[in-house]
Amino acid sequence: MTLFIWILSQPLFWAVTGILVGPYMFYRGFRLLQLKRRICNVPRSTIRAAAVGPVEVSGTAMGPYTLVSPLSQCDCLYYRLVVESNPQGDLKDKINELCAPLYINDGTGMLMVYPHGSELRLKPSEKRTDYFNLALMIAARTRGELPEFSQEYTIKPGDKIFVLGTLQVNSWRKEPSADPDDCSRIGPGFLSAGEADLQRSEALPLLSAFAPVGKPNTSTEFDLNPPVVMVKGNGPFVISRDSQSDLLTKLSWRSLVCIWGGPVAALWGLWEILVVRPGFIR
Repeated sequence: MTLFIWILSQPLFWAVTGILVGPYMFYRGFRLLQLKRRICNVPRSTIRAAAVGPVEVSGTAMGPYTLVSPLSQCDCLYYRLVVESNPQGDLKDKINELCAPLYINDGTGMLMVYPHGSELRLKPSEKRTDYFNLALMIAARTRGELPEFSQEYTIKPGDKIFVLGTLQVNSWRKEPSADPDDCSRIGPGFLSAGEADLQRSEALPLLSAFAPVGKPNTSTEFDLNPPVVMVKGNGPFVISRDSQSDLLTKLSWRSLVCIWGGPVAALWGLWEILVVRPGFIR
């Protein structure tokens, strides 16, 4: 611990860090600026008036039934679990995600959204640095490894979300199954009601009075085979709880900090090494 504090107190350490991190910050800044421009260029539309192609919509998340998230163990329509482990000395990320039929409703209509491959600009619903619990092992499909850090992101019924993606014709459209126990996937990869029940029983093997109930949403009719669905296309695919204006504001100042801060950090690192401490490179 003392050695770690001593290293952090050395200007040379920060100089080398600036040289290494500065170019990445500069690159990251331009990526954020590019995303901001794409959001500005994509037409914002109501769901009823949305046309096939890139589109932006905002509304309320809803669905016919829910899943159980592995960490927070709450009812959700979609979860993404990111587990960072270091079993063999190399940092590795394991990503697992599941989704029930997910719709966004803006008052003019409902649109099916398949969030696989999206850039989630959401705050983590849960963070863990402890050992795997049973639900986490089931979700991550790993056993016997100790996670260093894990984060869970969820979309729950009633969440206000902004989605930028590609609206395309539903090529997976088919007639609904007459078998009530059918566990075949819906559309591009949504869990069926039967699979959702199995997932719930695996995630919560010891159901209690405090466990999520996950009752089907019978107040609204959901078309499980809609003519169009929003997915990841050739352009950006972003899901955020921020409104469009709030998201653009965050992208503006973050891109500004990275574009200007990256070169400053790199140039300062070079100056520190070449001018202040020229003997370091000999």
